[in-house]
Amino acid sequence: MTSLRFAILGKSQLAAQRCQAIARHAGSQIARTWSTDQATAFDEAGWQAALDPQQVDAVILALPPRLAADASIRALKAGIHVLSELPGGLTVEDIINLRQAERESEAVLKFGCSLRYHESVRAAADLVHANPYGDLLTARAVYGHAGYPGADARENGILLGHGIHMLDLLHLFCGPFESVKAMQPDGPDSGANLFAILKAGSGTLAQLHASATSWRQTFRLELGYEDGYVWLDGHLPGLEQYGPEMLIHATLSRGPDGTPLPNPHETVSEFTRIHFADEELGEFVDAMAGHAPLRHGTSHQAFDAMNIAQRICAATETWA
Repeated sequence: MTSLRFAILGKSQLAAQRCQAIARHAGSQIARTWSTDQATAFDEAGWQAALDPQQVDAVILALPPRLAADASIRALKAGIHVLSELPGGLTVEDIINLRQAERESEAVLKFGCSLRYHESVRAAADLVHANPYGDLLTARAVYGHAGYPGADARENGILLGHGIHMLDLLHLFCGPFESVKAMQPDGPDSGANLFAILKAGSGTLAQLHASATSWRQTFRLELGYEDGYVWLDGHLPGLEQYGPEMLIHATLSRGPDGTPLPNPHETVSEFTRIHFADEELGEFVDAMAGHAPLRHGTSHQAFDAMNIAQRICAATETWA
């Protein structure tokens, strides 16, 4: 069997983990790598050389959003499979253009929705899909970083540079959102904090705080149901500043007269390992081989996340 040849464009911590997964995968190899600076300097001939289907079968993109959409479209048009980190572009129009290129190509387009592969997230999804808690009433989400996590977040704001991953999780649990209200500070560093209130078609209300001034770095998603709650707290084992990755859930207790009782008994599970890159790569390779469709990181999911992110940004200008 011929190994799948991967090209890496750009650099990030997630891309490094994906490279390690490729090295562990018996049917894959890294054929070439390009830095962000090199990709920025590509002319037309440079892009054709970098994305040569005779040399490369798939590309992992860790490029700034301003470059990622163009690189993805070029790869898809060349028949090269694409795995691009979220958000994959700067606007909804970028994602629409990517989806069109995907439809016109025989190649696979996948986005790096890495949080969906975390064991705590998968355990929570399995738990709530069994529907022991009734309808989802509320969701409260905090994704707080101590300073901007990178140049992209500083340039484009913490929501697009970091918080969009939490928006993707909110879509996973809450479904599409219909209404948006949002507020952020005034001034030159207004993109450092953003609060949004969202309403899903099901009636679920969600609150998001994305922050670059969270000196106690925080990842928390609280899901409140009719008959209980499910919390995700901490993430990314190996990055201790976010705390341990835990899943906390409880079923509502009631008194003799049926009145809900506060503070029901909780079940707490802690997760110490993460294999997102291996699982993500396996799903990507299966899709490339036509063995199974993508489940996570589809262009539709990327569109949902970008669409609501752009609507949130627009809503901050019309808050009354």
